[in-house]
Amino acid sequence: MKRLSWALSDIRELPVFIKMSSALKRAGADGEDTCGRLIVEKAEAHPNRTFLKFEEEELSYGAFNLGVNRYCDMLSREGVGRGDVVAIVMSNCPAFFMAEMACAKLGAIGALVNNFLTGSSMKHVLGTSGAKVAICEPSTVEQVLGAQPEFPIFCAGADLPTGVQSLDSAIASADEKEPPVLALTGSDLFLYIYTSGTTGFPKPALVRHMKFTMGGIALGGIFDIGETDTIYGAMPMYHGFSKFAGYAVAMRAGGAFATRRKFSASEFLSDVRRHDATMFVYVGELCRYILAQPPGPMDKSHLLRKCAGAGMRPDVWELFTSRFGIDKVFEMYGATEGNVSLINRSGKVGSIGKPNPFQFNNIRVAKYDVEEAELVRDSSGRLIECDFGEPGECLSRVGKGPIQFDGYVDKKASEKKLVRDGFAKGDVWFRTGDMLSRDAGGYFYFVDRLGDTFRWKGENVATQEVEEVLNGAPGVVTANVYGVKVPGADGRAGMTAVVLGEGEDFDAAAFYEKAAADLPSYARPLFVRLSQEIDQTGTLKLKKVDLQKSGFDPAKVSDPLFVCDPKAKTYVPLSPAVFAEIESGERRL
Repeated sequence: MKRLSWALSDIRELPVFIKMSSALKRAGADGEDTCGRLIVEKAEAHPNRTFLKFEEEELSYGAFNLGVNRYCDMLSREGVGRGDVVAIVMSNCPAFFMAEMACAKLGAIGALVNNFLTGSSMKHVLGTSGAKVAICEPSTVEQVLGAQPEFPIFCAGADLPTGVQSLDSAIASADEKEPPVLALTGSDLFLYIYTSGTTGFPKPALVRHMKFTMGGIALGGIFDIGETDTIYGAMPMYHGFSKFAGYAVAMRAGGAFATRRKFSASEFLSDVRRHDATMFVYVGELCRYILAQPPGPMDKSHLLRKCAGAGMRPDVWELFTSRFGIDKVFEMYGATEGNVSLINRSGKVGSIGKPNPFQFNNIRVAKYDVEEAELVRDSSGRLIECDFGEPGECLSRVGKGPIQFDGYVDKKASEKKLVRDGFAKGDVWFRTGDMLSRDAGGYFYFVDRLGDTFRWKGENVATQEVEEVLNGAPGVVTANVYGVKVPGADGRAGMTAVVLGEGEDFDAAAFYEKAAADLPSYARPLFVRLSQEIDQTGTLKLKKVDLQKSGFDPAKVSDPLFVCDPKAKTYVPLSPAVFAEIESGERRL
């Protein structure tokens, strides 16, 4: 009966999707409406219309396209062609967007590398990327050089290290003419977007042209974005979310996209006013940071009326929309490497939304044993669907629905994200690695990440990757990494239970040095617990649930506790007084 009511609800939403059907077909797997063609089309139709707004700089569609052509010429001279990989290791800036779109025109693949990666993580990503050339900036060039890549490196700026070529000179001498049009379709690869998934180093997820072009059409229709709109998104563009929910939507609509090098809560309102932004894209943490700014009489003095993103907490939701005069929140849920897409089109507070019309059978919530970290199967070997309101792992059917499962470059890594013979013989499901619940109205709600991955500062942190690094710290025998709740913060902060070798003392400064050298800032553990033994399940998996429950409270933990002190570059004892400062928010993490 419930599914009948969901179907009736979906019927009411059909007109919006029917209106987009012909455009979606042109941008689909067999369509020629690819990213390179799209930017040329917009530049020819609206050469003087503003497209990119970056801090104090503005670029028209025409000027942006000429810049893209210069990057095409520069990359072509380096032998980059169809199917070749270009590593882009940059923060948000016009050069990032131009290099990325040049890959689209050349039929190459832009590998969007997290510019915070260091040490072994950067070395692994670049070493396995298959890149023919790397493009970076002064803030990332040392990280790239430290990975000892065996391909040319181009960097913007002056006083470049030995062996690095000047990007500025290469672009200044490049030709602006349009490159030859290739016979690309929506199924051709466009990007590698790196995601930590659940284990190991960051893995490149496959992004085809149609994910960008179709996403821009579908989300633009749902958000009701037109050519007079400006979408503001200040999250890192090596992530998929700002790219698909903001940048792609603005380009498809012929509107503008505004961004800055790094998000600033204190500059948020100034930015959206300067750029005349009508919509912005977020992750929940950003909204909390903005809300924490002192209220003022100009809080509603802007053109923003809509926002779209992921992770908006219910308590933040209502305060944020009320204070800043936001009419509509499109809370969303998806996975770069997967085929799941949920959008809260009705504005139901706290929900991550529903699937597209008539796709509700393709997304299910399955029973999950948290202690054993396994999906639960019944006596016949089939997965068990959760009741309404019951948390379980979200699964998305592969081979059905409008979004295909592409997975990762590594086929073995892709296979690990799938569960076969799930609810019926022969079916295949994508494992999201997230605990969700669904209510009787068909709306989904985010509950938590599963044990091996947590989210902090808007980034996924894979515990196995962090454990591999910390196990190399002086005196450490085993590091068991997990995420813990911190009052007033979204996501979970990193914590590790460390077992030291016999007779070894905890060298806090050396431990910090190892974490800082080989882990991005968001993945470094904020808390350390010195344990006497390894706690494992019967299947020899590290137990994390009890450790997560006890957290970093000295009143609940008898083991020695430490907290990260970045200024002193070490870890210091976590006393009851320090714990109270963290609880009250007096001590920022």
